Amino acid sequence: MTDTSDFDVATPWRRDPAELAAQLEVWAGDAIGAGATVANVVAPDNGMSSESVLFDVEHDGGVQHMVARLAPLPSLVPVFEHYDIELQAKAMRLVGERTTVPVPEVPFVVLDESYLQVPFLVMKRSRGTAPTDIPPYVFGGWVAELSADDRQVMQRNAVDVLVKLHELTPDNADLSFLARPQHGPDALDQHLGHERGYYEWARGDQRFPLIERTFEWLEANRPTLTGPTVLNWGDSRIGNMLWDGPTPTAVLDWEMAAVGPAEVDLAWMIFLHTFFQDMAERYGLPGLPDFMRRDDMAAAYTELSGRPVEALEWFEVFAALRFAIVSVRTSLRGVTYGQMEMPDDLDDFIMFRHLLEQMLAGTFWD
Repeated sequence: MTDTSDFDVATPWRRDPAELAAQLEVWAGDAIGAGATVANVVAPDNGMSSESVLFDVEHDGGVQHMVARLAPLPSLVPVFEHYDIELQAKAMRLVGERTTVPVPEVPFVVLDESYLQVPFLVMKRSRGTAPTDIPPYVFGGWVAELSADDRQVMQRNAVDVLVKLHELTPDNADLSFLARPQHGPDALDQHLGHERGYYEWARGDQRFPLIERTFEWLEANRPTLTGPTVLNWGDSRIGNMLWDGPTPTAVLDWEMAAVGPAEVDLAWMIFLHTFFQDMAERYGLPGLPDFMRRDDMAAAYTELSGRPVEALEWFEVFAALRFAIVSVRTSLRGVTYGQMEMPDDLDDFIMFRHLLEQMLAGTFWD
């Protein structure tokens, strides 16, 4: 049993930076060299599925600025059943080698749990700033302060990142480590099967009727696709990128990487912005209504890739399903730690319930 006394009450799944500093220094001495010291350890309060730690390693008169990404401690109600550190490192290394998409360099993958109790990877720190999730960037901040023209450049650059990632296919790159053959013969089967398995694990002892109706809708409306199977980033949103103004400097967070239709990534990017924009409007804020609109995003993807976007509505529903399962899992974790109460209607755990209900009713796109 993990001693939770070293964890923040507000975010009990995050460890004390001082504790991490001492443990990372032991690792640095072994991996980088005797006498290596660790300084300036910061554990940002962002992300729900894992811990990230920024730190500097000083050795032989030099300083390396690094980031460690830790698998979650199993005792602390993880968001995902399986957290594959090696998969994330392989994905970033492949993208770094085979595309011009900026990804962090990953010099170390540490599977020895004696250092931090869990596997972790260590990346060289990338420059740039990420759009905020808390509060969402649509509420204000540097993205909102960009000129309208610069935001259009940012939007186009975000789509261009997807297009470049999607140039990697099973025909020209070894993507076998991302396949999920246990869930079906083709990539769409594998995505749906994976989400069904994730839901059955994530829901615990509860059932969520809206999520189950969404699975039924997806099966009943399953599209016939002609496009290629490609590398899917998975958590493809601008908040998982570092930026220098409208220019991307690093593409982060590869824990949901897979293979599948390109529209999986495009629809996720569109829907996550739609979710934030809807939140802004419900709080009486203007948000960024002219930024990352679905038709503009789809048109940019077709222009940059030379391929039409297929069945975008279906993939938006699939994106909403994926996010809904993550949402109920994080909410159930909040209940476990006394941060939330169980609602009378479990579907209220889905933060964007009204949007998903509109999708199933066919009114979302009116």
